[in-house]
Amino acid sequence: MPRKNYMTINAHETVQQMFDEFVLQRGLTKTVALNDMLEMYMIAKDEELYMELKRKYLNIESVRQMLSDRDSDEVNLSDVSFIFMKLATSRDNQGNEYNGHETMQLYIADQAVRGFTWFSTQALYYGMSPKRVAAYNKAINRGEKVTIIFAIGRTAGGNNDIAYKANVLEIKSFTEPKSLSNDDYPAAWHGESARIWIKIEDLQPESTLKAQLFQITSSGMDLQQVINNSQYHFGYVNLK
Repeated sequence: MPRKNYMTINAHETVQQMFDEFVLQRGLTKTVALNDMLEMYMIAKDEELYMELKRKYLNIESVRQMLSDRDSDEVNLSDVSFIFMKLATSRDNQGNEYNGHETMQLYIADQAVRGFTWFSTQALYYGMSPKRVAAYNKAINRGEKVTIIFAIGRTAGGNNDIAYKANVLEIKSFTEPKSLSNDDYPAAWHGESARIWIKIEDLQPESTLKAQLFQITSSGMDLQQVINNSQYHFGYVNLK
């Protein structure tokens, strides 16, 4: 009898061997890779049906927030507007695993080399909208402050609260994962591909800003609540 949550996929032997080596070299698990593949297949074939099923099988508020952040091109920049990222455990290009604090320390060390570093994420399937990227970069070039705050989940060595912050210098976003042409980010992830790349400086621990002080810009929902419910991993928040 098949085990629950398992599936068998028949593939050409050569493809299987290539896949085994690919996930090994990328430091991925087959489960993560196959989950991504299945979701991207459904999006490519019928995005409307995919989102309908997403609403059915996941918490609907999580879907609303994902759609709002993806579709909204509005950017309200001020010192109380923030980009938000929740960190989970990560693996480097050798398969070594890091919790959220260890990941941030690698970025802080890399930042010390040149005064900045590039943080990458795959959190949004479509990347950040081009209009939003343009608005952020234009504001930064005008001298306006854009801040990114990092929370660390309980499974990644944190307590579901904000633990680090940094100033944003530039944002790049792509619909498909791409690598940077330079190596201005931690060596542990050199060669990595991602949809969103954020150039940051002054990355440091943060103890004053707390998740309970924030709400999600698109929905007004309490950030602490949605973090605790594992409903939000990347997006845009502001102080209540």
